[in-house]
Amino acid sequence: MEEEEDSTAETTLVPNAPPKMSALDESLARASLTSGVHAPKAEAIDFPLVTFFGTKDVPTDEHVQGILNKLAKFPRFRSKVEPVVAGKVSGRLHWVPTEIDFNRHVTRRDDVKSKEELETIKKELLVKPLQTDVPLFDVCVMSSKNGSIKPVLAIRFSHGITDGVHAVKVLEHIACGLDGEPVKMVYWKRSKKKCEVEKNVFSMILDILYAIWVFMVGFCRGVFTALGPADSKTVIRDEPVKWSGKREITTSTPVPLEELKAVRTAFKCTINDVVVSCIAGAVQRYMEARECTFTKKPSTKVRAIIPFATIPKKEMENMKKDPYTLTNMFTFVSLRLSMGPCSATERLKRTIKKTSDLKRSPEAAIVTFLNGLAGKLGPKVQKQTCYDYMSRHSMVLTNVPGPIERVRLAGIEVETIDFACANLINQVSVVSYAGEMRLTTVTDPGVVKDAHTIAEYFLKEIKSLKIAADKVSS
Repeated sequence: MEEEEDSTAETTLVPNAPPKMSALDESLARASLTSGVHAPKAEAIDFPLVTFFGTKDVPTDEHVQGILNKLAKFPRFRSKVEPVVAGKVSGRLHWVPTEIDFNRHVTRRDDVKSKEELETIKKELLVKPLQTDVPLFDVCVMSSKNGSIKPVLAIRFSHGITDGVHAVKVLEHIACGLDGEPVKMVYWKRSKKKCEVEKNVFSMILDILYAIWVFMVGFCRGVFTALGPADSKTVIRDEPVKWSGKREITTSTPVPLEELKAVRTAFKCTINDVVVSCIAGAVQRYMEARECTFTKKPSTKVRAIIPFATIPKKEMENMKKDPYTLTNMFTFVSLRLSMGPCSATERLKRTIKKTSDLKRSPEAAIVTFLNGLAGKLGPKVQKQTCYDYMSRHSMVLTNVPGPIERVRLAGIEVETIDFACANLINQVSVVSYAGEMRLTTVTDPGVVKDAHTIAEYFLKEIKSLKIAADKVSS
């Protein structure tokens, strides 16, 4: 089970220049300079990571400049990427310190007339490439003159700059609490395991055999996922997997985090287990509503790619001492969602078992090794491997714990935080903020029709689990 732990940012000296790029940094930065991380047949672009901040008031240029000043403390946000050998983007890359130019990095859309127009602009930001002759990020302010929409400030940045874990550290240092104090974040730590009941020899042998089985399955997944069969061709996945150039973003209404905690406590699982189970249930409900032929088949293969942090304990300590030095330390694991007709409670129990097996699996280490090997074989092999792996899945799923209380960005109170990315396949993101959680999906409107209903089904799954949790606790 998980417990909450508060953390506040520490002040430290600001590095003058970014360190050398790792192989993963180079791959992700190269994607921003070229046509993305996938093979040419995907016809894809690079996908900037986008965080949408819903603000209480309209950010002025002075507010935005304040944000830029804080981002400038991070060497990677004030450095552009260039090849070591001029013109050879396929070769070694490095960071080149430069200045953040307000006019190049900031755009304003202060004439938004409706919520529909706002959504259109957000879609454009998801698929618009970043400028490559300046540091790989930008800021966009969206507001209306007649007050028809709530203001939104979007920060887009290349994955080459940093990963999700380090991006949370960036937020800690560019924002502050409403009282001016450092941002309070949620970190989930697992409580100590209780002493297990003494087992007989037969039970111990079964446990050992099962552990060996889990290891073997994880090993095979890590090695063969990019070469094996693809997910079922359901109403959320088309074949062949190609970039259509269009993406639709939908966000659920907020869910009180206390409801998920109640489910976690009742079923002795993790918040992540609850989220994954509810997403699986939402997809199942969506498929039923669309009369998908795979609806009644528990064997339906719907898998999610889940980013997995590979940050050593020493690096975590370095992050506290030197939070301004960013990096990319993550890999992917593949999780098969619990599909087929069943109750929300049964789906959660099946999900708990799947995630438990995944944590004991060597899959993450094997995928990390294979990605490193592909990188040494050159960008062409690396892009093909990335495409083969991702195109066989139905979605990328991220779950990010955010600030536990409302924050300010350069003096402006932030009311909502949403994360989005226009991936090659469906992107499903869950972010918690100030005691609430919201689901955001980014889908291809030509494949996933009425995507907003998935968010609605997600809420229904949570409600079903909350009712079951109340019965268990009573």
